[in-house]
Amino acid sequence: MSRPGPDRTILVPVLCAIGATLCFGGVPPVLRHLSLYLDPWTVNATRYSTAALFWLPYVVVTSRRLGRGGAGRFARNIWVAALIPTAWNILGQIGWAVCPYYAEASTIGFVIRSSFLFTVLMGLAFIPVERLLLRRPIFYVGAALGVGGVTAIFLQKLLAPADQQTGATGVVLIVVTAVFWGGYAVSVRRCLAGYPLRLAFGVICLYTSTALVLVAVAAGLLGKTRPLSALPGREWAWMLGSAMLGIALGHILLYRAIHGIGPLVTNGIALIQPFVTFAAAAAALGETMGASQLAGGLAVVAGGYCLVRARGEVDRFEGPKAREAP
Repeated sequence: MSRPGPDRTILVPVLCAIGATLCFGGVPPVLRHLSLYLDPWTVNATRYSTAALFWLPYVVVTSRRLGRGGAGRFARNIWVAALIPTAWNILGQIGWAVCPYYAEASTIGFVIRSSFLFTVLMGLAFIPVERLLLRRPIFYVGAALGVGGVTAIFLQKLLAPADQQTGATGVVLIVVTAVFWGGYAVSVRRCLAGYPLRLAFGVICLYTSTALVLVAVAAGLLGKTRPLSALPGREWAWMLGSAMLGIALGHILLYRAIHGIGPLVTNGIALIQPFVTFAAAAAALGETMGASQLAGGLAVVAGGYCLVRARGEVDRFEGPKAREAP
């Protein structure tokens, strides 16, 4: 008796994970460029408010429709279910905005991928269905390639001449932000499974933008902000474009991937994000990549492929258990 063929249902979430990676990968060079004109608090509040305004009509219309359809309690519950992912997201977003002021864009792109390790640890701890990946040997191969590749890139940065190294503050900020992103990915799967993806992120986006605006106001009272009028017209286009791609669209694709193939594999695929960031940083900011960085990047890509294979094997051989709610 022949084995069942590969599960085609993972194709869409895999493509969504790749799409989210492309959306997120181009953001660090933009934030690095905007750091020449504005403070992180103003940039953060403006970008997230742009995304929140985009999703606000959908949240209002969908909540009313669910209420009229007898699912009012369901619509109300999402505002509670979204609180934990929102907390992780706010912390991660603050770190993400501050990092470009202490590190170059390519370094952020590479080191932030250490979030994969934290996603693995939290995912295995809080999402039982993710533990099925531990039965697939190729998962360990993919994880080793991914972590090894990022480590090779990271060590190359540390071994660079002193005047080219990212400061210790920058490295610590990026790693702490990676912890928050790991918690965010896992909490989205854990807390928001079963809710419409766009509604779930719309709610989180509204919560997050409100918090970031309050942070910006507090920073302004302390004299830590610069006026938006200091931003030239072309940079406004970069700011708003990065908000739509990196927040409004990127997170929807991320949610679709997380709920389809799980946070571990989604973050494994995102290990290719540093290449996207470096390509954008090289084109826009003139940053360069050494041979060891290139080798590490290739290892990261190979690791992401192995993780996708691992998820495919779980779906094929574990059947319904691989899709059960956490």
